[in-house]
Amino acid sequence: MTETIHDRIKARLAETGLSQAGASQKAGLSRDAIRKLLTNEGQLPTGKTLTGLAAALETTEQWLLTGGDRAPVQEVRAADIELPPRTVMPKDIPVLGTAAGSHERGAFQLSSDPIDYVRRPPALAGAKDIYSLFVEGSSMEPQYWPGDLIFCHPHKHPRSGDAIVVQCRIGGDHADTEATIGLFLKKTSNSIIIRKHNPPAEIEIKNEVISHYHKVLTPNELFGV
Repeated sequence: MTETIHDRIKARLAETGLSQAGASQKAGLSRDAIRKLLTNEGQLPTGKTLTGLAAALETTEQWLLTGGDRAPVQEVRAADIELPPRTVMPKDIPVLGTAAGSHERGAFQLSSDPIDYVRRPPALAGAKDIYSLFVEGSSMEPQYWPGDLIFCHPHKHPRSGDAIVVQCRIGGDHADTEATIGLFLKKTSNSIIIRKHNPPAEIEIKNEVISHYHKVLTPNELFGV
């Protein structure tokens, strides 16, 4: 029996441990995009959809289409490498303040000096410039609750649907820096648009006030899986 693109998508879902909905969101598609594709054996993905699927499933567009070019990229998992016990990891990740669940002026601030240090997860051994924040506010519930500790990676480029922390200058270049957390939707020529959960809302933040925006690491990235 000839293997189809649908078979290869199913194989990569099983190998990466992603659900259909999770892979769809990681690819920047609607939650049910892969489910609809797999239930219609005569349907082929468009170019944009194929590109997103290849990235989400950690393989190439050519392999998805034909099974050729190269085998799927196998991600190194925690079971394949020996990680040091968490208790021996240095307590060197700075806590820079709080990231708000809502985006209201004065509700949250980043400190130029760390307010505390937390232990480095073993999967982040050697990662540079990682910092952490305590979430405040309720607008990212149930994904993030007030008091949750999040880790931010300045050198990982976020994809659509990833949680990000947006740092904003309030009152000029030398004023306080505020931060908010949301799901990255898109970056335009003059703004970044993020999504909140509670209540559902899309918020546009102008580039002129943004100093940085950084990806929030997922549990899989923190635990090396």
